[in-house]
Amino acid sequence: MARKFRGTESVKVDGKGRMSVPARLRRVFDAGDPAFATANTGRTQLVAVYGPDWWNWIELYTIEAIEEIDEQIDKLTRGSPQRRWLEMLMNGQSTDLEIDKEGRLVLPQKLREKLGLSEGAETVFESRGDYIQVYHPDSRPKDVTALEDFTAQHGPDFDPRSFLDQVDEG
Repeated sequence: MARKFRGTESVKVDGKGRMSVPARLRRVFDAGDPAFATANTGRTQLVAVYGPDWWNWIELYTIEAIEEIDEQIDKLTRGSPQRRWLEMLMNGQSTDLEIDKEGRLVLPQKLREKLGLSEGAETVFESRGDYIQVYHPDSRPKDVTALEDFTAQHGPDFDPRSFLDQVDEG
């Protein structure tokens, strides 16, 4: 099982679109890039999924995580709407990135504009297990609002860990 991302960090964007990836998050990206240890370049590969126009966030995946998703997509029926939508999202609305030797990630101008990030802007790196969700702190991701609404349906005493009882250990 791949290492998981944990925690939330605030990261500044410089004038060239670079962000210093916090060391503890960088270690997970390094571990999730099979070529990192053998390439000897000090650069870690990852994939940014920027999604459709209505997304106000991007998702950063390790190479291992994105390959696992690609394998799952390949198991769907070719030509099905589900497979076509996931292929468009995970392949067509994504780009390859790398973390340089100094631990910086350069976010392309297109993605900085999507998130409303200018020089000196803060951005949030929020862990989601096998990926990092990146967004402007003044613009919470729209999917979080949907999750909050879902949670509210269960009442104030709800413990989301109760969902773990539904996991098949088979």
